Parts: sequence; structure tokens; C-alpha cells
Amino acid sequence: MVTTVYPLGVSRKGRPARAIVHSRAGARSGGRPRGRMLRGMERVRIRTPQSLLSLLPRIAGEAEPGSLVVLPLRQGRSGMPMAFDLPGRSEVAAVAAAIRRSAPEADAVVLVACLAEPIGAGPLPGASAERALIAAIDAAGLGVLESLALAPDAWGDYAQPQGARGPRAELDLLGDPAPGVPVPPSVPGLPSPDAEAQGRVDAALDLLDDATWEAALDDPLPAFEHALALAPSLLEGGRSGLGVDPADAAALAIALVQRPVDRDLAIVAALDGPAAADLDDEEAAARMLGRGPAPDADRVLEALRAWTAIAGATPLELRAPLLVVVGFLHFALGRGRTAGRCAELAIAADPTLTMAPLLRDLVDARGAPEWVLASRAQAMPSGPSGDTR
Repeated sequence: MVTTVYPLGVSRKGRPARAIVHSRAGARSGGRPRGRMLRGMERVRIRTPQSLLSLLPRIAGEAEPGSLVVLPLRQGRSGMPMAFDLPGRSEVAAVAAAIRRSAPEADAVVLVACLAEPIGAGPLPGASAERALIAAIDAAGLGVLESLALAPDAWGDYAQPQGARGPRAELDLLGDPAPGVPVPPSVPGLPSPDAEAQGRVDAALDLLDDATWEAALDDPLPAFEHALALAPSLLEGGRSGLGVDPADAAALAIALVQRPVDRDLAIVAALDGPAAADLDDEEAAARMLGRGPAPDADRVLEALRAWTAIAGATPLELRAPLLVVVGFLHFALGRGRTAGRCAELAIAADPTLTMAPLLRDLVDARGAPEWVLASRAQAMPSGPSGDTR
């Protein structure tokens, strides 16, 4: 299955005969979605049932036990997710009609039955009703690409209701941190806006002089290093022991990372230190994508703490590039879920920032950088043949 899903607002459980459809703002409404199915949504590529299920909370919100999540598709692209109570056999015709009515442009759907009870190794519950629902949807002129079950302990496929199924744990590859990777001490979470610090930084941005700006453009690394060194005192106010205002240093760094080339440099410098300045564009891009040798974890963590503080002090209209920097550093530490959330916040703050969707797609496609995946593989036990399992 190769599906392009455009995540939307949060779905909630509804009545079996009537779709609960959500607008872009997440408001509840009944009947046909407002607007065309594909308008103004962001792309996420899904290639396997596992990747679909792992992304389900982001696509359709937290699915309640006993609900049926429906993703309508048109030419492989998804529109607004819908949620129903899991139907019995007597209700499948009404549900199929509601799906067809609510997604008139769709040519197929993906179904996910969210079960309340563990499924163990026995037959999938509700298989008879699911077959009847698939038949009713087919009669309504829609194909069913996948019909999956998601339970507290495992996931399964209604195409093989008595076959093997995967453990729920395998869907957590985007978790924080990636499986098999120890949690670094004191890892910060998402940046928390600080109104007082934002006011000081905003004033410093207004006072940023041309000479300081031009010097930083010639060599951004010292400006970044200066801002990161002073970041721990940024939220406290006041000046450093040398009389330097941390807000001034942060303002310069914030202004620099609005430029794509300097934002990339800030990320790679957090991974590789001053050596980042010697990398060409292709080498720097490879590092950002998680390729090559593992960076020094302590250096990345220290940079993450500092950039998180700076992001919290950044005025809203300038914050999106800072969220991208923070997100890439979370990704470097194997914290895919937090990295993806940073990307989503950046997209919300500035929909035109192209690096934010790139970060999100990177997390969706890979989950973690090569060095994290390698350490996870080494931590897993080997089978009799020596293969890592």
C-alpha cells in the first residue's frame, strides 16, 4: 500500500448511521465535508499497514476503543478522516451509505477498527460484520484498500482474520526515544513560550545594528556559539557575568536562522561542531538526514537545550525556523515523535516554511537517523543464524 495521507483535525466517536466529519479547524459537523477533499492539506507518505497504524493518532486523533476510523481516498490521496461506532451487521448498510455521502469524490477507503479488548492469537473479533461492511462499501462504488484491526495488545488484518498479527509495540518506532536507545538525561521537551523573554528578544531584534549583522553573515558560527553559551540565562533576564545581554545574542541567532543556509549550518554545527563549516552542501544535507557517523550525544543534547530556550524566547512570527532546528536535534537523538511535533508546530506557525514538511516526512519515512537505528539493531538479540531479529 502506498498512500498519501493529508492529516487533519481530531476525530471523535459518532453514531453508527451518521459520519462525524471534521473541518480543518477540527469542528464537529454532520454530513458532507466542507470544501473539496484535497484542499490545503499536508502530505504524509504511508507504505505499509504498520506505518498507517503508527500515524493514526496524528491523522485522525486518538481513536477511542469501539470506534471505526475511515480514511477516504482519491487516487491514493486521503481526505477528511471520519469516525463511527463499530457497526454490527444490521448497521453496516447505513454506515456504508454515510461514508459514500460524506466523501463523494473518494474512490476507495481504508478502514481501521479500534478494538477495546486484546485480540491475542485468536480470530479477529467482528470479522463477520467487517466482511459485511466491506461488501456494502463495495456496493456503494468504493474500494477497500485495507481493513485493519487495532487492539491494546496487537494489530491485525481482516483480510486474514485468523492469521498472524503484529504486536502493538512494533508500531512505536516513532516513539521517544527509538526502541533500544537509552533516554539521555534531562532531555527538554517542546519549546515553551516565555512572554517576558520574548519581549526582551523582540526589543533586541529592533536594535540589531547593521555592522553586527554583516559580521555575522560573514561567519555565523561564532554568533551561534555565543547565543548557545548564554541561552541558559536567557529566560532569567539580566546580563551575563561579562555584562552581555543574552537577549542580544539570541536575537542575532534568531535572525540568522531565518536564512535557510544559516539554519542548516546551525543544525549541522550542533551535530559536528566547528567541523560543520568545512562540509559542502551535499555532506551537510546527509548529516541532517541522519547519515554518517554518530555525533557526540552530549554536544547534541547541550545544543538542544540551548536552542529550546532560544525558541521559547522567540516572537511567534519568527519561531517556525527555531522549531525546525529544535526538531532536527530531537531527530538526531532518536526522538522522532517530538521531532514530528516540532515540525507540525512550525507548519502551523509558518505554512510557507519548506523545511518543516521535510522534517516531518523524514521522521515518517525513517523514524530515526542511521546512528540511532544502528545502535538499536546492536541492542537487539540475534537469532540462531546470527541475523538480527
